[in-house]
Amino acid sequence: MSRPVAKLSSLRQLLSERFPRAARGDTRTLPTGVPAIDDGVGGLPCGAVTEIVCAAPSCGSQLLLGELLRVTRHERGRVALVDGHDSFDPASWPGEWLQHLVWVRCCDTAMALHAADILTRDANLQLVVIDLRLAPLAELKRTPAQFWYRLQRSTEPSDLALAVFTPQATVPSARLRLELAQSHDFTALSSDRLQLAAALTPAVQRQRQIAASG
Repeated sequence: MSRPVAKLSSLRQLLSERFPRAARGDTRTLPTGVPAIDDGVGGLPCGAVTEIVCAAPSCGSQLLLGELLRVTRHERGRVALVDGHDSFDPASWPGEWLQHLVWVRCCDTAMALHAADILTRDANLQLVVIDLRLAPLAELKRTPAQFWYRLQRSTEPSDLALAVFTPQATVPSARLRLELAQSHDFTALSSDRLQLAAALTPAVQRQRQIAASG
């Protein structure tokens, strides 16, 4: 049995020498349209998971979601929104921002995570958003850490950015974790949506750097 194993090892070595994988590093990013994110951390990392912790009511998470829809539409990318508890209202957004959107309506966290597991393997998507803002904390805590690491591994070979909106820090595999903790007051209801989005200042809780490998 040792000779076939040795031959297989030699073949793998030969292939790696003749067809080396390009170093991808952590420079690929997806712009969000929010200056504090794009200028501060470069946007959402591609080939990685970003967690967006929505720690307060009316903290601007809807504004950020809208900017992601607007920017990806402008870039002619495709987006999947996994709506964890069927709360997305398409009438709240310009129809033009939704023409590239695949909207997956779910009734609970388990269904949402199953859908996300499938969508992260779709090479045609530029961005997958998992909206778990309304998920009960007990359901989130029951999600095995291995699941989040499997999602991370699914995104690594691709140019996909995966953004998970949560009510508290939940995703152990997140390369980037942002927190929106500042609530808007009632005056924001009469303010311009794009201006409010541009003024968002999420705090960076985690930003892991991945070294390039040749």
